Amino acid sequence: MTAAVRASTETSPWLDTRADAVSNDTVALETPFTFCSASVTCRTQFWHDMPEMCRTVSAMRRTLLLLLVVVAGGCSVGDDSSSQRQASVSADSAAHNEADVAFVQGMIPHHEQALQMADMVSRGKVSTELADLADAIRAAQQPEIDQMQALLAEWGVAIDPHAGHKMGGHSDHGMMTDDDMAALASASAGEFERMWLTMMIEHHEGAVVMADEVIAGGSDPRVRTLANAVVAQQSEEISRMKALLAGR
Repeated sequence: MTAAVRASTETSPWLDTRADAVSNDTVALETPFTFCSASVTCRTQFWHDMPEMCRTVSAMRRTLLLLLVVVAGGCSVGDDSSSQRQASVSADSAAHNEADVAFVQGMIPHHEQALQMADMVSRGKVSTELADLADAIRAAQQPEIDQMQALLAEWGVAIDPHAGHKMGGHSDHGMMTDDDMAALASASAGEFERMWLTMMIEHHEGAVVMADEVIAGGSDPRVRTLANAVVAQQSEEISRMKALLAGR
């Protein structure tokens, strides 16, 4: 350090000695004033650490921006998904026609009567094959009733409790009359199984006819899928019942 600077430092401890700090590792070797040396050292350390501080702040900003983008993107995807679901429901609701409504309104009581007949079967009083068949009918047709009731609610169409009697009756779609059901309920143990199989075959054949009609004339894809399931399930059960009846 020059004599002038040394003299000035000795005279005033507040003199900025950054010039000497640049050329020397520490001012403490040149000046007896510890406060001045510490101040210069702190300023030197601050300028040394500045690039690292800037990198840290920059990284924090990038992280914050990334979080904002992710949140905004998630909201956008959620909104899009909700809109797509609403559009899908609206499209499905608008896709049905009169044939779909007629099928659903008629098939609900048709299925309900099949369940009544299945409930007449008491395991232990009939053959195991017949009891298993009644269980299969309940397992398949109750969920289909639930689905069809939901479709009517979606379409804003009331359930018609008399729809089963408007389909032409016993000869057209296999629906049993009240007299038929009473006769089945009062049949003897030996006669019950034969009557039940005969009546349920006719009942199933009527359901297949109804399903074929809506497959040809309906427009709602969900109803078409349901009708195809009815055809497949009940056609297979018809074959089973005919085989059981032939063995009686």
